[in-house]
Amino acid sequence: MQKIAIDIGYGDTKVMAGDKIFKFASAIEKKKEAQADYQDNMDDVYEFGGKKYTVGDKALTNAVSTRGFNFLVKYSPLIIFHAIKKAGLDTSKPIQIITGLSIVNWQEKDQFTNALKKINVNNEIIQPKIKLMAQGQGIFLDYDGEKNESDVCIVDIGYNTFDFLVFTDGKPRQDLSFATKQGANEIITELQTKIKKRFQLDASEQVAKKIFINKSIEIYGELIDLTDEIEDAKKDYAEFIIDELKSKRIDLLKTAKKVIFSGGGAYFLDDVEILKNTPNVTFSEKPYEFANVRGYYNG
Repeated sequence: MQKIAIDIGYGDTKVMAGDKIFKFASAIEKKKEAQADYQDNMDDVYEFGGKKYTVGDKALTNAVSTRGFNFLVKYSPLIIFHAIKKAGLDTSKPIQIITGLSIVNWQEKDQFTNALKKINVNNEIIQPKIKLMAQGQGIFLDYDGEKNESDVCIVDIGYNTFDFLVFTDGKPRQDLSFATKQGANEIITELQTKIKKRFQLDASEQVAKKIFINKSIEIYGELIDLTDEIEDAKKDYAEFIIDELKSKRIDLLKTAKKVIFSGGGAYFLDDVEILKNTPNVTFSEKPYEFANVRGYYNG
């Protein structure tokens, strides 16, 4: 059976299949009729639910908002189909999908998996075998150090979620784990506000994320550097995450064998002095954002 691991983030979707590992923006753009007719043969344009959509990096300009669980339920089949196509899998043969869901939404996991049981895109029907893990569990499985004794904590900072998972003797502890919706999007929404105030430009979340990555914005053909503003926002977010962990789980952080930071938001924290000087704190292997799919696929 063909196997593919997919970590659908609110910012990017990460994928692993065999020796292929890649990511693309979790962006969906609904095409107007005229656009759809003109672009029928374009790559990354799909028919889904009677409408046509562009998926991935080509959909950034007018992407629908990715915030909220409803986005996942509605568009995950389309994102997964795009991932399967980019991975080069044969949709006529059996496929196993290993994916994850934040414990923020864990009580709605049946709704999520039901949406994936029958994927119908471009009149191609895929009925995959689904294996669902808690987001962050892949990071635990991916970690190559000692992890089967005492308590191991996972701090998984995604785009729209911040998950803290605890494993005792290799088994997840729901009673000690928690999650919030205060992921790295906190920085992006702050950047959107600054862009609107300074340049009178309504940037979508996906466009703002691209500006954040490039640390610059192009206005009327002029490239304007935003490095200072972005670095300040990163420092503020790092302080927030550390304060949040201390306020909720300080005793556990002190006694845990390992505290493993990962996810795309870990890049904001890996040069923070207080973490660098804490003996039980470590980071997953880079690229951090692929730790979950590596664990899903190989775990």
